[in-house]
Amino acid sequence: MTRPLAVIAALATGAVLAGCGSGASPTPTPSSAAPTPTPSGSTVVDPTPDPTVNPDALPGSAYLRVSATAEAAGERVRLELTFSRATTAATSQRDFDALLQECPNAIESQLDIFVGYEPTGVITSRLEVDGDWPEGMRFAVSAGGSIASIGEGADVLPSSDEPGMFGCSVPIVTGPARATFASLLLGDPVRADRADLDAALAMGLFGFESDAGSAVPIRWRDCVIQLSASAQRAAAENAWVLPGEWGQGCLIGDGGTV
Repeated sequence: MTRPLAVIAALATGAVLAGCGSGASPTPTPSSAAPTPTPSGSTVVDPTPDPTVNPDALPGSAYLRVSATAEAAGERVRLELTFSRATTAATSQRDFDALLQECPNAIESQLDIFVGYEPTGVITSRLEVDGDWPEGMRFAVSAGGSIASIGEGADVLPSSDEPGMFGCSVPIVTGPARATFASLLLGDPVRADRADLDAALAMGLFGFESDAGSAVPIRWRDCVIQLSASAQRAAAENAWVLPGEWGQGCLIGDGGTV
């Protein structure tokens, strides 16, 4: 499938891609990485408007930001997920150790696939919610990596790391409390850490996904993806799938992770 990479490449730093699309989902690249949740059949998305440029730059510490409105049961909730720049294990030791402790089976299974690689770093993100949360609504967060991800917050379901169950694939959010997420990144021991992190982020997936466990159908509106300069380069160089091409939630990233 031909993807409009020129759209991304032409945007300035701090640019955004806007809209939640209902176009056909991309043809996935074969991958053995952990799958994302099965979308609910009742999910509804709106047509994608043309990309626009956001005059407000991201904070210097941010890698990208995903914003969307989730409409369900007559309520509208604005969601904003801001990803910090990826860091090495030594810089984010707390999050790195938490991932190793909570997701050993998930990590081991992926190391069997990515032979010769090792846990190298993490990418973290923070969720902000504004609006009245519809009872029974829940969704999944694609936290950046494809190896293991966990969430922390009063309304984040505990991770489950039973062998073969992909319980550390995507955190599930069930309510409006603030939440943070951490996602593990792998690297090649013989390569510089910065190059490892950039390579891992190139295969990442970022944003909100529908979850089959939601008690109410969600209509995703006003999806906005705001990219830093480094995220913009990754998107252009690695053929990231744009928001309107997913057909569910509000996402941007590597199509091979689904």
